[in-house]
Amino acid sequence: MTKIKIYVAGKVNPNSVFGTHDWRINFCKALEEKTGFTIHNLDPTKTPKENWDENDSSLVFGRDCYMISQADIVIVYLTDDISVGGSQEMLLAKYFHKPLIGLAPLNGKFNKDQKEIGGRQYINWKDPFVATTCDRIAGNIDEVALAISDFLASSYKSKDVSIITQNMEYYKNKLLGKDII
Repeated sequence: MTKIKIYVAGKVNPNSVFGTHDWRINFCKALEEKTGFTIHNLDPTKTPKENWDENDSSLVFGRDCYMISQADIVIVYLTDDISVGGSQEMLLAKYFHKPLIGLAPLNGKFNKDQKEIGGRQYINWKDPFVATTCDRIAGNIDEVALAISDFLASSYKSKDVSIITQNMEYYKNKLLGKDII
């Protein structure tokens, strides 16, 4: 049986949509059942009992960075109130060249079948910061499981931090001369 390490970014609030502080455990168990893979949950909320200090920013940030660097896949649960940490973890996944799956429920804040912006209607709209950084956007856990299987079945090359420069160049070539900056 294939073993993989997954880092799940997203809300740690006990009032999360999953209903408990330990929602990552049940989420990873469900992914194991759906994929057939053994999943090691690199859970950032499971901290050591000794020498852990939530007030030590470098310790907390460094640990999360290390865990992401060790993951085979990073999944970010894109709740409507995602934390700054979750959004930073998305870019860390790109820094470490990790496949990033965004779990963005349909018609939530980041994934809409229709959205109006500035009086214009857009169909199948994805938040630009989510669409650009995520290697796959999934609307539910079944789509997350499919993405995991797809990534592991191929020699998929995930996006990396070069997306920043690539998208700046795209903008400059397409609109900079006409933009109001």
